[in-house]
Amino acid sequence: MRVIFHGDDFGLTSGVNRGIIRSFREGLLTSASILAAGEAALEAMSLARDAPALDMGVHLTLCDERPVLRPRDLSSIIPSGDRFPSRNRLLRRIFSGQIDYREVGAEWRAQVETILHAGIRISHIDSHQFVHLFPGLLSVCLKIVRAYDIPFVRDAIVDPASLKAGLRRLIQWIGLAGWSRLYASRLLAPACRVIPSVGFLSAGGRLTREALLHTLTRLQSKTSAPTVEVILHPGTGDAHTLYIYRHWGYDWKRDLDLLTDAGLKNDLAQRGIQPTSFGKER
Repeated sequence: MRVIFHGDDFGLTSGVNRGIIRSFREGLLTSASILAAGEAALEAMSLARDAPALDMGVHLTLCDERPVLRPRDLSSIIPSGDRFPSRNRLLRRIFSGQIDYREVGAEWRAQVETILHAGIRISHIDSHQFVHLFPGLLSVCLKIVRAYDIPFVRDAIVDPASLKAGLRRLIQWIGLAGWSRLYASRLLAPACRVIPSVGFLSAGGRLTREALLHTLTRLQSKTSAPTVEVILHPGTGDAHTLYIYRHWGYDWKRDLDLLTDAGLKNDLAQRGIQPTSFGKER
């Protein structure tokens, strides 16, 4: 079995950037995705150019952060202010028919092109809060994939069911996993490859070494999943990130510690689990 250890939110803050680069240089991280609208996106792209062996993806964004385009050009998504709405408000606007998907396409193309123009090769697409799989937005994502010939898209979620992250998170997982299995995967399959992911229920430092090994060992017995992506959010745990994103309840430093745990690498080898990357799986 092969595992891609992935870091989300590259570009969110400098503390997250430092955590991702350290996880790559000193640990098991082989992949990251750039949040082009993040406050430290320029720094992340500079770091990415200095680490060409680290696979780079696009972390498409349509909630919480600031857009790449002018907010006034995205009035159906951002009716007021200068930031994208929360995930729940975005969903309400989708279901009430208020979103102009041409604006979504323009913004997401701008995010992709920001990264490409920085001289970075894109191997995969995922998104902030999994919004690329939302109804309506999935079709826009598919157009992006085809237009830029991006080989991998995050879709299938194979976390074992657990209440450790709370009932609300479990309900979100059930809905997202079911939607992915019944619809999203079928739509994406002709255009790209999907590697199953774990980490939705343990986001933000909740994944322990023991839980990770248990999950991977369980998946290892399933021949249908020879390669799995483990989604993590490494960071230094700096005061700035902790303050700005305190409402997330994340512990970025725990994911950094997990990825740089020398014993974990040995445990994986003993189980015949090999770290890989999107580039090697292409």
